[in-house]
Amino acid sequence: MNRAFLAVALLSVACSREARGPVSTTDPLAPVPWPGSAGCAAVISYQVPPGHPNERTLSGRSFVYDNALAMLVHLSEGRPSDAKAIGCTLVALQNPDRSIGFSFDFAKPPFVDRAYVRAGVVAWTGYALATYDLVTQTDTFRASARAYADGLLAARFKDGPRAGLIAAGRGRWLDGGTQFEPGYVADYAVTEHQIDAYFLLRALHELYPGGQYGAAAEALGHDLIRAAWVSDEELFSAGVDADGQSEDRALDAGGAWGTLFLLAFGDHERAVRAFAATDRTFGVVVRGLPGYAPYVGVVSDFPERDLSQTFFAEGTAAMGVAYARLHQKYSARGVASVLSELRKRHGGAVPYAFPPSEDFPELPAAAPTAWLRLLERELETSSPFVFAAPRVLP
Repeated sequence: MNRAFLAVALLSVACSREARGPVSTTDPLAPVPWPGSAGCAAVISYQVPPGHPNERTLSGRSFVYDNALAMLVHLSEGRPSDAKAIGCTLVALQNPDRSIGFSFDFAKPPFVDRAYVRAGVVAWTGYALATYDLVTQTDTFRASARAYADGLLAARFKDGPRAGLIAAGRGRWLDGGTQFEPGYVADYAVTEHQIDAYFLLRALHELYPGGQYGAAAEALGHDLIRAAWVSDEELFSAGVDADGQSEDRALDAGGAWGTLFLLAFGDHERAVRAFAATDRTFGVVVRGLPGYAPYVGVVSDFPERDLSQTFFAEGTAAMGVAYARLHQKYSARGVASVLSELRKRHGGAVPYAFPPSEDFPELPAAAPTAWLRLLERELETSSPFVFAAPRVLP
């Protein structure tokens, strides 16, 4: 797959000749005032044209993870006031049990999906809030970040293959998002969630160096490698349940975010192996563009679909960040060039995925756009930001 990115300049020239969408002058990550709380704002996750098949489910929807990413982008690009407006919303949405729901919208009054909780979303929220205080050197959001982290630590499994790992969450949507099962307990551990939580705990350790969070991060890192590392494949399993490792292989867990975690954890040799295996396993060329698929084969979350030939833009951008972090700048720039061309074609925002399918729409989206901008910033400054020690604003 690396070789494909080395030829990216030729691909970009070819792509630039194709028709593009209208050019937008609006920043897709710009915070929009949120009616749920005065003075707070959020990003709109997808740009959905009228009449689109996803209009009912995605138009005006804001996903909490996308807002956490947008906070990081605004911080990295020197706009702490925009990050603070989004952080205000992420604090307002906190549940009494120190969790946060998956998404919300901009209706009046807004719908908030409070009962659908996933540990990764909680961790990203806390991580963005803690990073705000680290970057701005203020005491603005750290109490909320601690609450999110403490809730996650309370959800760790006590024994068995999942010992030390954080439970996935609760609630689930069925029948295409038309029926909700609030009593469902996701009693498994998702690798991606552990990585998210690890970086939250590390950030909190920087804010509270004498507290519990440094030791908790170290323990979680060791437990994750013990439980989820697949030695003969040299990457992480997508998760762990009561019987052991899942057979599913996911791009983020396998080695995109997994590589960033291993580098931060100090296991450089394993990080290099994980990245190489992920590059081999998930690399695809779709519509002439090199990128990465979200999964390999049929996985438990999507039992009736094979997404291994889907271009997953968000994960592709994260692989670009991993390239940069491993000092493979030429390949990282190749990833950025492909995604930048896609951004141009779609009016200023990177499409989520293609070819489109349920849960992977070909719509301009906040998350891949945010990851691309974090990649571009890292290439421009040679200063790692996301899933790394944050820099302090001058």
